Amino acid sequence: MADFDYGNARLRAMKSRLLTRPALEELAGAENMPVLINALLKTPYREAVEAALVQYTGAEIITQARRNNLIHTVSKVRHFYSGESAELTRWVLRRYDVDNVKAILRGLTQQVPADEIQASTLPIGELQPADLETLARLANTRAAIDVLATWRFPLAQLLLALRAEKAGGDLFTMELALEQWYFRAAMTATKEDGESLRQSLRLQADIMNILTALRLVGDTEAAAFLRQRFDAADATPLFIGPGHVAFALLSEAAKQESVWRAVEVFAHTSYGPMLAEALSQYQVTYRLSDFEYALQYRQLKQAVNLLIRDPLGIGVLIGYIALKTNELANLHRIVQGVNRGEAANRIRAELMLVNA
Repeated sequence: MADFDYGNARLRAMKSRLLTRPALEELAGAENMPVLINALLKTPYREAVEAALVQYTGAEIITQARRNNLIHTVSKVRHFYSGESAELTRWVLRRYDVDNVKAILRGLTQQVPADEIQASTLPIGELQPADLETLARLANTRAAIDVLATWRFPLAQLLLALRAEKAGGDLFTMELALEQWYFRAAMTATKEDGESLRQSLRLQADIMNILTALRLVGDTEAAAFLRQRFDAADATPLFIGPGHVAFALLSEAAKQESVWRAVEVFAHTSYGPMLAEALSQYQVTYRLSDFEYALQYRQLKQAVNLLIRDPLGIGVLIGYIALKTNELANLHRIVQGVNRGEAANRIRAELMLVNA
């Protein structure tokens, strides 16, 4: 039985420092950027904002403060646990490693300056700031994969194998393979105490898969792409998991000619009512982000439920990270709105708020 007592007690104390709903709504009412920055100086973001004031101006102050606050807050979590609980924690935080490696491979492929690549990463997993800087300054993806291999980094063997199959590797294939690897490896690594993590992973898989299916709807070139790239008759190779939704159902949705019919395919799943509700908004905006918002809200509510229902397990960490990440997303939306001079009510209406 993994021991989460000490770490979870620390996380509950950290959770008490998250911004409350009234605090976020008050920040959304800031008249301009200087007022918003001064308001944040009265919150737990004070230290991060003060540090950013030395180097940045305007909205960039809050952007950097958000990033640095997340890194400072979440990266120390790994030190709260030991033994089996530390192993589960490692798999939760490895999500950041996967995202960081994808960001580096993407940046190197597109020849983005090293500083910009590094700025797009979050050193919260096993890869530390110096590691990410080293990778970001390499010449190409081949060199980055070789360095990861010399470090014996867990996902390096996968990238080496892909490179052997396709000369130089293909960015799309590598990113997809990294997502599929993370799901398989994390599900395999979890044991008796990892049910909350497995639930979280299955939902992550469903969200990514449903959004992938919706993006393929009406794409007349998708079938040819799938045959050429994967020698596949449907979209199955693009999915991760499986989660709760079967690949066959996802592929059926992806083949539909309209988003409306694709949503109908999911009608009898647990996501049916939520997707139908999001569809009504989509029919006004025609933005797939309406479905993304609904699915992310479902994920946030599940994480909060895990925090409550699994007080002695990994659910507390999953719930805390979800709430912290959502807080930062809300701050980002507030910064955008205030910077553009939007009405406070409009900004508040677009915040993702839950009771936790």
